[in-house]
Amino acid sequence: MNRLIVPSSRWWPVLRWAGLAAAGASLWACTSRTLEIPTVSSSVTEQWSVTQKINNNLDLLFMVDNSSSMTAMQQKLLLQLPHFLGFLQTLQIKPNLHIAVVSSDMGAQSDVNIMCTLRGNQGEFFSQPEGTCATTLTAGDTFISDVDGVANFTDPIASVFQCISLLGSSGCGFEHQLASIDRALGADGLGPPPSQNTGFLRPDAYLGIVMLTNEDDCSAPADTTIYSLNGSPQSITNPDGPIDNYRCNGGPRGGHLCKDLNAGSPNTGSATPPLDPPQDATGNPQVLQLADCKDNDSGSSALIPVSKFVSDIKALKPEPDNQILVGEIIGPAAPYAVEWAPTATPSGTSENWPQVMHSCGAAGEDDVNPEPSTQTVGDGSFGDPGVRETQFANAFSNSIIGSICDGDYSQSMNQIAAKLGRFFAPPCIDSVIQKNAQGNPDCSVIENLTDASGNQTQVALQNCKENQNTPPCWTLVPGTNGCTGQSLQVNDSGANMMAASENSAITCSLCRPGVAGPGC
Repeated sequence: MNRLIVPSSRWWPVLRWAGLAAAGASLWACTSRTLEIPTVSSSVTEQWSVTQKINNNLDLLFMVDNSSSMTAMQQKLLLQLPHFLGFLQTLQIKPNLHIAVVSSDMGAQSDVNIMCTLRGNQGEFFSQPEGTCATTLTAGDTFISDVDGVANFTDPIASVFQCISLLGSSGCGFEHQLASIDRALGADGLGPPPSQNTGFLRPDAYLGIVMLTNEDDCSAPADTTIYSLNGSPQSITNPDGPIDNYRCNGGPRGGHLCKDLNAGSPNTGSATPPLDPPQDATGNPQVLQLADCKDNDSGSSALIPVSKFVSDIKALKPEPDNQILVGEIIGPAAPYAVEWAPTATPSGTSENWPQVMHSCGAAGEDDVNPEPSTQTVGDGSFGDPGVRETQFANAFSNSIIGSICDGDYSQSMNQIAAKLGRFFAPPCIDSVIQKNAQGNPDCSVIENLTDASGNQTQVALQNCKENQNTPPCWTLVPGTNGCTGQSLQVNDSGANMMAASENSAITCSLCRPGVAGPGC
């Protein structure tokens, strides 16, 4: 990634003398001396910090929600995979790809039948055909690999990916999206990743995580009781409320903290969405409008804090801000509202049970209860507020969040692909660089190397034109892919390329517009 650092004092010399000139009369009166006009330099120094590729490795992990409401949305993702992968294949620097797919099903422990297995898929990669297709993967392989022109499949890569990634809709309705990603990569501190995932994650690779889900993350520890009746009835009188998706959001152990926007609310702090409804003057339940929702990290939540997942994933890379991208197609985190709907209880009575309203999409069934529409989508897509998922994505410097309710996912997938492509795009310098006495760009480059143990080394690089192209050295080449200036290119030594990560700080003297001088 490029990061342009523009010093605040870039034009200070010019502005300083402009201020003195305005006060020229009073200065003359006080000193009776001629005010000398300074020589304005033709250049100004700027610095860029750029992360160079050590190699072209890109590990892409897709988390696809396989709960009961996801069929239409999985189909929309599949339609975009040829375009998404096609873009990556057209990059000037073609990435060496590992691609894997996991589900949102990590199981859910309960003392009653909630239509979930105890363990779920445990972050294990899907590699078998999902339908009547053939993957053409090499026998025994569990993820897609296309490295240095050697592929472990024979059909077009998009067809192979499509064959694997249509996961269906039989997964647990209490989705563990973040826990599945954490387990798949072996980042959760619970031991190595599943055996079939071995070899996917490369220490020196960029990591892309793409999520497709229409409900918020409900990841809880394996021994949780949040999905159980715990000796109480399936009723609003249960201390945790009825067993349904609302337990992931509200109630005393819910995963969200929100501010109350209803009329008359003091709105002075955040709390979990309540089990009992606000009432109008006639005693009927009102819709509760909430805002500023975030992960419940107060200590009361039964769910695993989002901050743990963030730190787990960032710990996989020495420079997570430059090496990890998170792309999500999810339910928007807002608007956020709760309604209370009449529901028949197992005892035959009717109670008003809370449920979070869709933040986008069509009316219809979610994994547990019907919910009202806030926006119509022709294919039945809907999304509930992805509060925890949004917070997870925003914790990474490189992230994209798209709506699960879009008519198609072309815009979201194109943005994710383009941002991944920047990992492999040469940095762009679009200013006019001053020439030195040898007629070469007046720049200095410091290469910062980090090994697998986190040890750092700095190396001053010479210009390749001035050291007979002896690595390691640097040069500037014409920009491509929309860069109208020049790009830094490092001709690195074999030893330096063995580093776990590398970034280069380049400092150049730039020509001031309209000011002539040596080298400009």
